[in-house]
Amino acid sequence: MFRAVLFSTILCFGFAASAVASDPEVLAVLQKDAPGAADSVLTGRYEGSNIVGQTKKAFDEITLPNAPAEGEEFDQAKKFKSTLTLQGRITRTLYGAPEGRSSLEVFGNYVDALKAKGFVTVFECAKQSCGPSFKMLKYTWQDKATQVVSQGADQYRASLSESMFDSVIDPRYALMKQGDAGAETYVAVFAAQNQGGTFGNISETLLNRVGVLVEVVEPKAREQKIVTLSADDLGAAINDAGRVAIYGLYFDYDKAAIKPESQPQLDQMVAYLQKNPELKVYVVGHTDNKGALDYNMKLSGERAIAVVKALVAAGIDKSRMVPKAAGPIAPLASNRTPEGQAKNRRVELVEQFSGQ
Repeated sequence: MFRAVLFSTILCFGFAASAVASDPEVLAVLQKDAPGAADSVLTGRYEGSNIVGQTKKAFDEITLPNAPAEGEEFDQAKKFKSTLTLQGRITRTLYGAPEGRSSLEVFGNYVDALKAKGFVTVFECAKQSCGPSFKMLKYTWQDKATQVVSQGADQYRASLSESMFDSVIDPRYALMKQGDAGAETYVAVFAAQNQGGTFGNISETLLNRVGVLVEVVEPKAREQKIVTLSADDLGAAINDAGRVAIYGLYFDYDKAAIKPESQPQLDQMVAYLQKNPELKVYVVGHTDNKGALDYNMKLSGERAIAVVKALVAAGIDKSRMVPKAAGPIAPLASNRTPEGQAKNRRVELVEQFSGQ
């Protein structure tokens, strides 16, 4: 693979441009989808395109611009004027479009397809309206965090991913969303036409092809992988903070009956209270902010009472526990996202003050 200095030296010595013509091996990689990659059902792909690279995260965070960039391309202070930081299931897919197509055509097809599925535009820009530094901030070989390189990609595929937007014209970008507030699906589409670059035969293979980056963020609550707190975990948290948030107690939607899969956590709560016979606690029910305040207060109180009854049935003295309702008034995270709502739905054990 050639870099900028070597590529320039070849031209200065008078070699024909064919010295860095499309490499058959590179072209063969470009014309095949990355192993294991697939189109999003929300966007599909532009006809004749292939997936150069793709990354998927079951739950992660991504920051997407929702405003133009400010600052010149090589300005150290360049930045997007505004961004959205989103969490959920994230899929980033990098396409190479067929030769002879414009950014306008390829980009427009994606936007039209999304609008047909009910997506609305949050922000859109093209060419100068995006700002001179937009393309470098959005995707550059100098910042691996912006790149989409498939896991296990060979040298050619990795280099194609790295250099896709190395030297481009006619950049276009749209951020679109669909769905109810707090549970939106976002799709960002960035497209630009290659005009060569500093990667020698890799760049030559990409010449006149439109690169497309499609980023899909689907709402998904963070999975609670560690939900059953041991008796020691409960004690450590209460000793440290005076309370502990418990997520291993499960209830049916809008109901207060404890589900059978809560038993492992109940067993650990019983073990902890038995080891600490002098401890008195409040058992506090918490909800997210969906629904009316009065309803959530009532539901959280009923759930707290259900937990106390289960612990009493297991041998814990009722006088050591006082059920309380907090509803949505003491959140641990923003209720504006599904993952925040999941974090707020919990039961807490709170140590009572001495003498209570």
